[in-house]
Amino acid sequence: MSDFFKDFSDVSKAEWEAKLIADLKGKDPSILKTSDLIEEFEFASHVHKDELKSSPEVPGSFPFTRGLNSPNNDWRNGGMIIINNEKEANKEALEALNLGADQLIFDEAKSEVNWDIVLKDIQLEFIEAHFRIKNIESFSFVQNIQNTSKGIVDIQIDFLESNSMQLEQIVSNYSAQQKRFCLVNGFKIQQAGGTTWQEIAFCLSTGHEYLVKLMSNGLSIDQAAACISFNMGVGANYFYEIAKIRSFKKLWSKIIKAYSPQHECTYNVKINVQIGHLNKSLSDPYTNLLRQTTEAMAASLSGVDSITVVPYDYYSTEKPTVLSKRMAINISTILKEESYFSKVVDPTGGSYSIETLSRIIGEKAWAYFQIMDDNGGIFESEVLQKLKTDITEKREQRISSFNAGKTVGIGMNKYPNPDAVSGEWIRITEYLGIDALVLEMELKLKSA
Repeated sequence: MSDFFKDFSDVSKAEWEAKLIADLKGKDPSILKTSDLIEEFEFASHVHKDELKSSPEVPGSFPFTRGLNSPNNDWRNGGMIIINNEKEANKEALEALNLGADQLIFDEAKSEVNWDIVLKDIQLEFIEAHFRIKNIESFSFVQNIQNTSKGIVDIQIDFLESNSMQLEQIVSNYSAQQKRFCLVNGFKIQQAGGTTWQEIAFCLSTGHEYLVKLMSNGLSIDQAAACISFNMGVGANYFYEIAKIRSFKKLWSKIIKAYSPQHECTYNVKINVQIGHLNKSLSDPYTNLLRQTTEAMAASLSGVDSITVVPYDYYSTEKPTVLSKRMAINISTILKEESYFSKVVDPTGGSYSIETLSRIIGEKAWAYFQIMDDNGGIFESEVLQKLKTDITEKREQRISSFNAGKTVGIGMNKYPNPDAVSGEWIRITEYLGIDALVLEMELKLKSA
């Protein structure tokens, strides 16, 4: 590779910037920089190699910014099944599989679930299944599946949200197993309006507290890390989201290293990305498909284990359309089979601007995590309340910017659809006392 570059002369930063300014043809050079008041950092769209603080690592090596998967960049195509009615959930699951999903996420939304009905005719041995459960009865049922199924079965319990189960109740079942049951749901922080670095810090703090609790119950760092999975969100800013997930992987490896793992695979962090509803519109469905595609692209380029695109109208009074359900699965399939996003590991790695943005976001996230950790971690009520207050502040900034037209939403506050649209948003369930944010809903509330 070194011989390739001998035919090209080095270009200094001054020479490069002079060329950029010339190409702007009189426009203000300040447009090459973004000063983000909500994220609280400044980001240049151009970065010279001399400005890099470190060289990008090789894929599959510490600190694993580029992941542990070096042969390819493949991911699972997830279907979200929220269980309010067992028969409907079973129907949705089978439809998702027929459309091309190879992963199902079952989210227990009711207090008691008849799992036999939900899982009727679903061959778990051929897919990956995640069960987000909220009571001990469901845990016992799904754990039996986890122990006997030939497929990949993950139990996902959010112990921050669960009132009926404590980690200490069930950790003894996993003392000698490499199976997951602890969920860190950063997606909910992103959907509430949090920043990239708030979401990372939340994931780091929650994940670290799980590690500490698991190891205090007799697990090694290698066993404890294998019990944890992360669900993260993706927002509207393409480059921020690529950098966010890359930063998170690096910082999680930093935490793992502090406990001296015996196996390299312990550094591997299992991440599902969920495409949500913060910036989606019931008024402009086709623009939603572009938004979902861009967000799924960002997730795939950053290197994740699975991507779950939830139909953009899932929380509409009119319920999801056939088109929205089909495209939610097709987007991931098209990125893999027609655009070949699954073939190249971390294609943005080595981009000076992405590497720099990953560092900027990572530094802010690590500083915020250290404050949380120094005060006892996310399970301390004061730390959690401070996080909620900070997220609410960012949430209000986003609403204000959107309602004032400073943040543009095509089809919503810019170029609105003149045709009448049926259906209204149903308020999405809150998380830790914070409502999920849907900007279009906030715009309508303002105009009402």
